[in-house]
Amino acid sequence: MLTACGTVPAPLSPAATGTPQPRSSVTATPSQTPALPQQTEPSLPVAREETAAAATASALYVIGGYDGAGASRSDVFAFDGRHWSAAPSLPLGLNHPAATSLGSNVYVTGGFQANGASSRAFVLVAGTANWRELSPMHHARAAHTLLSLGGRIYALGGRAGAGEVLIPEVYDLAADSWTDLPSMPSPRDHVSGFTLNGLACTAGGRTPATTGAVDCYDPTLASWRSLPALPQPTSGAGGGVLDGVAIVAGGEVATEAALDPTVFLLRGSTWETKPMLSPRHGFALALWAGRLWACGGGSAPGLHPVPTCTSIHP
Repeated sequence: MLTACGTVPAPLSPAATGTPQPRSSVTATPSQTPALPQQTEPSLPVAREETAAAATASALYVIGGYDGAGASRSDVFAFDGRHWSAAPSLPLGLNHPAATSLGSNVYVTGGFQANGASSRAFVLVAGTANWRELSPMHHARAAHTLLSLGGRIYALGGRAGAGEVLIPEVYDLAADSWTDLPSMPSPRDHVSGFTLNGLACTAGGRTPATTGAVDCYDPTLASWRSLPALPQPTSGAGGGVLDGVAIVAGGEVATEAALDPTVFLLRGSTWETKPMLSPRHGFALALWAGRLWACGGGSAPGLHPVPTCTSIHP
């Protein structure tokens, strides 16, 4: 979850390099089957939390977020399967932004900056060295999800000012314009997101109370529908789809006083639960090289950024 500079620059440090090596899968108990294969991947060059992530065919990107001192960062790191390298930085530092890819380009929206939530939107076009600014969203938002579906980009959920953002919106690439969509049934921030069977879905998050609700926008009907709720509320988790299975991983429990060490998998109409290899919150899942990658995040509630990367296998 770009080859925007053409060739990927040299690695930032020898410690950040390496080829992903399979590790032992984890299971909750010997009786739980099938197991959920997970493995450790090469770590980010630096620790980051409350990041965005996206992937193209050739690279995985981790974008912005907090550093260990709590500063909002503009750094972007790219992994090409061999090592992490510096990709073009954002024009400004952001925490809690959201990202997605469409074709070979990567898009970033929103996030918190020094003066509050942002409505700005950017694209990193493959083969270019700088982010290009797009028309801003109608609604500033951070801690939201950004999803690509049917050649358009959906910004769902988030927080701005004193509360959650009620109105989602969709971006038309050809017109460089945003259009408001019907209000979310349950507006919330720190959501995870995924696209499944033609639906743009949000899962979990804070309303401000932590929820397990899963609400999906149907572009064909221009309306919302609900999927089965997560088995337990979570916020700040990562979301994605792997081989047709929706996955929500990690986050914080309802009290926000502990990490949620769970991976939820939606098979049909039932969520399964498995343990997460390295529980974290404040990261985004991105599908790359046939695996869902979780890079960075916080290793404990609050500001505890780590460089850890793990992946989930089919």
